[in-house]
Amino acid sequence: MDKVIELLLTSQTLQWLVVGLFVLIATLLLTFFVQYNIDRAKGRHAKFLWFEVNAISPQPARKEQAEAPTPNINGKNINTGQNYGEIGDKYTGLKQREVTQEDVEFLSQEIEKFSKAYSEKINRSHITLGYPGCKETTNLANQIYPILQRMGFSKIEPCTLQTFGVVGRKFGVSNAPDNSMMIEIFPPDNVE
Repeated sequence: MDKVIELLLTSQTLQWLVVGLFVLIATLLLTFFVQYNIDRAKGRHAKFLWFEVNAISPQPARKEQAEAPTPNINGKNINTGQNYGEIGDKYTGLKQREVTQEDVEFLSQEIEKFSKAYSEKINRSHITLGYPGCKETTNLANQIYPILQRMGFSKIEPCTLQTFGVVGRKFGVSNAPDNSMMIEIFPPDNVE
């Protein structure tokens, strides 16, 4: 060992080789230490010499659930309306209006009056069926559609229309924006 130390002290080439080796080892240790701190800060698995951080233990394979999960419902219906908290309310609002034979006669008389009064101004290529588009008036329009076909109107154009209710009336006849004859269906909000 003394001979190796004596050889290192006398040879300048070996001195530079030993210094270079120490610099290389110091650089590697510094690089590993910096990378260790970066990985540790990002929450990744990091290892530096005998230090180990965020080691992820191998997890067992998940088993497929054979049974369907059962819902855990522990809420309470707090509705205190007419149904006193029972689910499945009954609709007690507006009743669906139906087209009666009197309505058909009234509609045919109104169409006849309107077509006589405005015979020179009406576009006779089609008839327009205008209604607000709510569920009740849509059902009423679906009832009127075949009646208008039986009256001889082959081309019926539906139209969404903002109308106001008239007490005691379901229908009205007027001119549409394209000057065709329009059957207006009034909304049920104030019809008794």
